[in-house]
Amino acid sequence: MRRAHCRVALAAALALVAGCTSGVKPPQTQLQVREYQTRTFDTPDAKLVMKAMLNVLQDDGYVVRNAVVELGLITAAKEVDLAPGRGVSGGDVFGGLGSVIFGGRGGIVVGPQTSPAYRKTEVREFTGNVSEFGQQTKVRVSLQRKVLDNRGQVVEVEPIEDLEFYQDFFSRMDKGLFLQKEQLG
Repeated sequence: MRRAHCRVALAAALALVAGCTSGVKPPQTQLQVREYQTRTFDTPDAKLVMKAMLNVLQDDGYVVRNAVVELGLITAAKEVDLAPGRGVSGGDVFGGLGSVIFGGRGGIVVGPQTSPAYRKTEVREFTGNVSEFGQQTKVRVSLQRKVLDNRGQVVEVEPIEDLEFYQDFFSRMDKGLFLQKEQLG
């Protein structure tokens, strides 16, 4: 009887440990994140590298907000509509901003409409840093994803830590640099 209790307890403990470790990735260290956000290009021409970065951003639909060549800094943003077709309907004269509410004692109160909030816009904010590094140029980029609701309130903010995204971005920068060096682009 005692052996059966021990087996049950052991099985329960193993199930608990297995449940705690399945599907949960430990957070990445700052060094790991920086490693895939950084690439070194075999050219000492930082302006050429910045131009390649600008071209990739524009190809992806980003709007460049700031570019400071002396600092090697580029910031850009891209907005994506998460709820196309939602919003102002053709018959809504006030654009969904006003409503009439019948108050107690027969009074009428005009106030803001209390429609439910929903995820409306995703904003991807980009920061790029370009630095000369001997006969090479080092680039570090980072992205942040911000989700806004239909009222413009921030719902969620998180860094983009997708290794494949950064690899693809740097691959397209490599191609852009090649085209610029060969004066094809």
